Amino acid sequence: MRRVTHPPRPDWARRMEEELGFVFHSPDGTVYWDETAHWAFTEDEIDRIEDAADAFHALAIRAADRAVSQNRLAELGIPGYAVAAVADSWRRFREGDPLEAPVYGRLDIAWTGDGAPALLEYNAATPTSLYETAVVQWHWLEETHPEADQFNRLHEALVEAWAARGAAMAGRPIHFTAGDVTEDMATAGYLQAIATEAGLATKLVAIGDIAFDESDRRFYDPDGTPIEALFSLYPVEWMLREDWGVPLIEAVEAGRLVLFEPLWKQLFSKGILAFMYELEPDHPGLLKAGFAPGLFAPGDRVVAKPLAGREGDGVEIVTLGPDGMPAADSVVRQASPGPRIAGDEGWVYQAFTPLAPAPGGHAVAGVWIIGDKAVAMGLREDAGEITGVGSRFVPHLFTPRDA
Repeated sequence: MRRVTHPPRPDWARRMEEELGFVFHSPDGTVYWDETAHWAFTEDEIDRIEDAADAFHALAIRAADRAVSQNRLAELGIPGYAVAAVADSWRRFREGDPLEAPVYGRLDIAWTGDGAPALLEYNAATPTSLYETAVVQWHWLEETHPEADQFNRLHEALVEAWAARGAAMAGRPIHFTAGDVTEDMATAGYLQAIATEAGLATKLVAIGDIAFDESDRRFYDPDGTPIEALFSLYPVEWMLREDWGVPLIEAVEAGRLVLFEPLWKQLFSKGILAFMYELEPDHPGLLKAGFAPGLFAPGDRVVAKPLAGREGDGVEIVTLGPDGMPAADSVVRQASPGPRIAGDEGWVYQAFTPLAPAPGGHAVAGVWIIGDKAVAMGLREDAGEITGVGSRFVPHLFTPRDA
């Protein structure tokens, strides 16, 4: 793998806005989409990343089985009142209920090209950089390197995933929602368009425009239409700690509301990393992880992650002091992307691993899972060692073996 620099395409910004509807390429004048470079891989390297992602996903499923069978959902930061509902959702999924099947997820993987790709975390419920991966970087590839290929069948796989839910939905519309963030609403709109393409009835609504009626314990959109199925890019783990938490659980349990992603995705908080490590501490690329820093030795460099954090929110890189606790002068903290700092729900601690070096920073690969298979990859770069809301998206390609 190598990073290749080059001039961007002339007039790329206007064309992406007009041709692709990609309006958040330069938020507030900053660089998000960055085509002054790309990452080049061999097909063998892509195969290694894909195989590692498939194995990490399979291990995460086993780890969730462990958490449910051992009644340890509280360790994953799930509020007590929601534990039974989450466990019920998981059991229905394992029994083959089509409405409990996952749509998508993103594994964040660190790899320098040597050794085994390392799992940083599993963003299994509300991952972003979706449209950039599926559409924008593919458009770039076709225009600039038509002779090359890209690890990317994300759009097609998403259409298939939503189409598989068509019969189970039996004509019920799905509302798509997100928080009041341009990128999130655009991503929710893209997913809505895919579901519509797959033949489902859909509607897009902002999270702030959804109302809850105490009299019938139902959620309604601004037109007064009851919401029977909801895909929420606003994190459900946040909802469970807000006023909507109890009504949401009640509605799902009573069958008044189908939730996408399903409730069992709450098992895949960052705490799932600790359960994965319990199961297979010698798994290639699986970093040591636990719910307390005592798992590590003084002097170790450790990444502390809030269980319900998102986009680097609250993440800290620390060096443990002689007492085994983080040394105060060693903390490297990622600024919160919004008004809330996560952490009250608990933390997981993970061994630090180096990221791929990029000019002025580092790169992380986001590998997308549909069903139980890795289907695509997008790369983000950051000036620091924690990717977050200010990271840049850089396209990639690979050279086919027979080229």
